[in-house]
Amino acid sequence: MKRFNLHNIRLILILGVLFFLVGFANHRQKSKPVKTIEVELKDASKIFISEVKVESLLKETLRSFGDSLVNEDRLDQFEKALNANEMVKSSEAFYTLDGVLSAEIIQRNPIARIRDNGFYYLDEDGLRMPLSVNYSPRVPLISGVSEKDLGKLYPLLMKIVKDDFLKKHIIAIRKKSDKSYVLSVRDEDFTVNFGQISYLDKKLNNYKVFYKKAAEYKKLDHYKRIDLQFGNQVVCTLK
Repeated sequence: MKRFNLHNIRLILILGVLFFLVGFANHRQKSKPVKTIEVELKDASKIFISEVKVESLLKETLRSFGDSLVNEDRLDQFEKALNANEMVKSSEAFYTLDGVLSAEIIQRNPIARIRDNGFYYLDEDGLRMPLSVNYSPRVPLISGVSEKDLGKLYPLLMKIVKDDFLKKHIIAIRKKSDKSYVLSVRDEDFTVNFGQISYLDKKLNNYKVFYKKAAEYKKLDHYKRIDLQFGNQVVCTLK
């Protein structure tokens, strides 16, 4: 019984010391001032929002607290301030052990530039996104559409952005009539009559097969229009 009691007492003392040390370390961490700010853009190949701008948002939020102390409870407020920026898709803020406030940023990804009483982007989530003064991505220019048309166009745009060839090849999409769209392509003198936004895989695959064969036989400069609207066929109009 004595042995059992002594063992329990030792265990309680050890746990007490551990809790004290953890609490003391936590208290010291919370009373430590923020040493500096570090920002990482997860995709640095596109800079819609600069690291300087992110740092400015973090500093502004830090000043609003009235002190510059490390405090884990404030991290969600840093993230809220960053996520409110129209160029940011998501963010994660955290402190390092030496008191650095760090933020990792995932930027929004535009898939098209829309001309409709001005210009704006449509992003990969199908949401409206403003232009950036820092960076202009190479995405198709969409014209002749209203905002209500974008829901129909979105599946086609996602097909284009996920295909390496189409992403580089298709430079513009124009709404020709209520149910017909025309594609403009890079470095070629013909237009592509896509027709309705339907049978996307079939039409795009047919076009890629046609283009590969026509390029192989050096016939691309012979055509003025490529028609994809007739189901399984690709109909070409000569110059």
